[in-house]
Amino acid sequence: MNFRFALLAGLALAVTGCTSVAPTVATSPLENRWIGRTAGEFFAAYGPPVNDIAASDGTTLYTWRGGFINRRACQVELAVNADYKIRKIRPVVDRKDPNGGPSHCEKVLDAAPKA
Repeated sequence: MNFRFALLAGLALAVTGCTSVAPTVATSPLENRWIGRTAGEFFAAYGPPVNDIAASDGTTLYTWRGGFINRRACQVELAVNADYKIRKIRPVVDRKDPNGGPSHCEKVLDAAPKA
């Protein structure tokens, strides 16, 4: 009986290890450009955020808006950890290029692929 319990507990731990959270992997040009860099670099280059919300886990969610062209803007959310490093960046307001090129936010935030 003890062997079965130990085996079941070991199996449960193994399955739990398989479902743990993986490190953030960049999946977009914005993420490739900004994840791991400091929010200070971002705000120094593009201006201050318009809003911020502190979470209980030490993360801060910043909202930034800029890059106005023809009354349209780029707006992104930055999730920043306690070390002030960007852990996630997500466009909230963006315009796709109708010709399949970089989006407005990618161009504004210098994340567009270089030709």
